[in-house]
Amino acid sequence: MNRKKQLDGLNYKQFQKRNSDKFNSLSQNSKKLARQEGYKNIGWANIRQSWNILQRMTILLPVDFIEFAINKAEKCYEQAKQKGDLLEILESGKKVIQSIKIKYQ
Repeated sequence: MNRKKQLDGLNYKQFQKRNSDKFNSLSQNSKKLARQEGYKNIGWANIRQSWNILQRMTILLPVDFIEFAINKAEKCYEQAKQKGDLLEILESGKKVIQSIKIKYQ
């Protein structure tokens, strides 16, 4: 019986993709720091260590509340469009505009 090795319920490729997705969401400076810390997304030992590095870095990164507000407002707008509720579309669009105004003030 051929059993594939898994970690956290993920096989190698899934674990590697999770690391890549998390890594790609970092800023250039954070990526550079992760590499200096030993981030290397090849081989079981490396992807486990790299996941730990990414977890530590994520805890240390400040949250950008303005970007969060913009993303949240945009999601609400898209959901309102899918529902077809004109009033909700207008309210959500207003929230998107307000969030973007805050960013550029």
